[in-house]
Amino acid sequence: METTKTSAGDADSSGSGTSVEIGFIDYRDESQLEHVDRLVAVDLSEPYSIFTYRYFLNRYPDLCILAVDKKSGEVCGCVVGKIDVETNTSVATGDHSNVVLDDAESSDLDTSDRKNSAQQLEDCEDPTAGSAANYMVQTGYIGMLAVSKSYRRKGIGKDLVRQVLKRMKARRCTSVTLETEVSNVTAQKLYQDHFGFIREELLVRYYLNCGDAYRLRLWF
Repeated sequence: METTKTSAGDADSSGSGTSVEIGFIDYRDESQLEHVDRLVAVDLSEPYSIFTYRYFLNRYPDLCILAVDKKSGEVCGCVVGKIDVETNTSVATGDHSNVVLDDAESSDLDTSDRKNSAQQLEDCEDPTAGSAANYMVQTGYIGMLAVSKSYRRKGIGKDLVRQVLKRMKARRCTSVTLETEVSNVTAQKLYQDHFGFIREELLVRYYLNCGDAYRLRLWF
């Protein structure tokens, strides 16, 4: 599925205002992985291995959206996400040690564990099932957002986030989380001012460069 946006730059842009037509496409296969790697490597301080990309992209291709300049064909932006399953108590307290089912771990589950996990997901859909005090919820996670420098201030990042949030909500996520550097004020303004994310936790020395991060959460 592809949507199109024609932009002359945001009102606060200092650019020339040149019109650009942007298309948004879903990630299809590894022929596009190099574009994601290029964008993320330039924009984000945290290095990722090929295995990290594959974990996100192969399991959640519908939560990876690419922005493409329709005139030049250049991939100029991307957002990459996934879905976790947590207990409602871990979401309420911000304690992520109780994330109970992540796709990276699910391959290690035996048949009985998978059945139990399936039942927990059913309970997630009906919070009244089982214990009302402790049930399962699906939580979206935005792992990467990057836009090429020459394409910034055109609303592309906002559109990418808006589309992935819409998909996470459609998949019955109750909230979405992400981490951003404390020093990255621009990203904080994007998520907090435009989408309503709130600061949930300060993560000291979270990144490999020893930088601190904020964990942000948006409730649907």
